[in-house]
Amino acid sequence: MLVALLGDAHGDLALLARRTAEAAGAGAGAAIQLGDLGFRDDLLGPGRPWPRLPIPVLALCGNHEDHAFLRRARASGLAAAWAAHGLCYQPRGSLARLGGRTVGFLGGALHADRPQDPDRANLPVAAEIDAALAAFAVRPPDLIATHSCPPGIGVGMHGSPALALGVLRHVVQAGFDPGPGDDCGEPALARLWHGLRRRPALWVFGHFHLAHQAVVEGTRFACVPDLPRPELTLWDTIGGSLVCR
Repeated sequence: MLVALLGDAHGDLALLARRTAEAAGAGAGAAIQLGDLGFRDDLLGPGRPWPRLPIPVLALCGNHEDHAFLRRARASGLAAAWAAHGLCYQPRGSLARLGGRTVGFLGGALHADRPQDPDRANLPVAAEIDAALAAFAVRPPDLIATHSCPPGIGVGMHGSPALALGVLRHVVQAGFDPGPGDDCGEPALARLWHGLRRRPALWVFGHFHLAHQAVVEGTRFACVPDLPRPELTLWDTIGGSLVCR
């Protein structure tokens, strides 16, 4: 089975629908969307004209979501209604099966361009990492899907120079360690990485809006570019390989 890996949409649901249709045309039977989709009331609230997606899209949350709205949507059953249109929200620490493979999800990330949410709902917290580690110990994922990546372990993501001042103000001065500038990421995900009993073959993420791959201790890390870029990234669940078109 081919699974499309889709990067940040930032609220452009029409583009999400087009890229999903392209993925379906390339043979994908499902897609994983890697956060910053646009979970907001003005886009996905009751009565909104949601796009009907041609294949199931399993989506995690990024940092640029309305997390309070997302909590209400899950509690009210609205998120279940999205699933009828093909959009399946995957909570932090959840698991799913695709093409005979197990996928683990953990969304959220630090803001680099503005202060963190007052309740820090935008970023994964210790209890969520604990819950994910417990779930992933029972059913070890073949693929882990996150919004950002672990810092300081050799993935080699470079922070954007345009965001350097924001990272200093909103991340470092707020007490978080995003790692070195040439190997940065989400601090909580370093704890997830070091706490895994079994490492996945593949770890995919978005957030940085560009294509990048690295292998760390046998795990292939792949950053998927944001949706406006023309690249299409597919995961072959049978062979476990990535195909970029």
